[in-house]
Amino acid sequence: MIYYFLLAGSIILTVCKSSLYNAYAKKANPSLPTTFIFNALSYGVAGIIAFITTFFSNFSISIPTIICALFYAIIVVSLQTVSIVSMKVGSMSTTAICVMYGMIIPSLAGPIFWKENIGALQIVGICIMVASLWLLKDTPKEGQEKSKSIKSLALALVAFVLSGMAGVMEKIHQSTEGRSEKTTFVLIACLFMVAFSIITYFIIRPKEKENRVIPKPLYPFSSISGLIIGLYSIVNLTLAGALDSMIYYPVANGGAMILTVIVSLCFFKERANVSKIIGMALGLCGILLLSLPI
Repeated sequence: MIYYFLLAGSIILTVCKSSLYNAYAKKANPSLPTTFIFNALSYGVAGIIAFITTFFSNFSISIPTIICALFYAIIVVSLQTVSIVSMKVGSMSTTAICVMYGMIIPSLAGPIFWKENIGALQIVGICIMVASLWLLKDTPKEGQEKSKSIKSLALALVAFVLSGMAGVMEKIHQSTEGRSEKTTFVLIACLFMVAFSIITYFIIRPKEKENRVIPKPLYPFSSISGLIIGLYSIVNLTLAGALDSMIYYPVANGGAMILTVIVSLCFFKERANVSKIIGMALGLCGILLLSLPI
């Protein structure tokens, strides 16, 4: 029963994370260097959450956990950066749904590498989801360049791949001898992510000091983001190790997809044209097929 509550929590945290990124991207209009400051602060707060939770678990650390955390950190820093930039030029719904579609990658990896079951309906569901991606692209508004719509979709597709890779790394860690080191994994990953973000900022920041403007919304948004990421990471790692890929990823992302669409339409006043509605409907059908018992 506890896993159902965690699954509901994962869905809510996913939508909160996407909504926060979208609000920040639209309100602050951040540059790429300041996005890495946002990342560093977010993961710093998430690391504090992970550190606190280590007091409520048996702390231990192993080489597999360190290695998995390193690769996970590289992937997630890239994912968060790409997601924010994508929402800056496009819509929340397209980016968030493509990130959720990343579940296709670990869902396929489960049967291939972990001998988890997969049936014909699940394969059909995956094909439907892939086919619906093109329908989800943003339609340019009047007077807006078509290239901006294509750029938004391209960034969302990169986020799709990175999201899938993050899911695979979670599964890999949960199949090692360090599978019980969930909070340690999150803590070490956060430390790596803070380091990567700071180093990247100093490499790409503008040379002129007057151009190093940090938007005021960065601090509150990054702090709340870090709180969400810390909780989200621990919950998802627990679920990744406890549930089959073909159940966990489709249900978690399917529920988040529906809520994301509702939030984007009701709170962010995004447009939903016929093409995008059909794409979302196809995606939801694909997710339902993926979650059917084999």
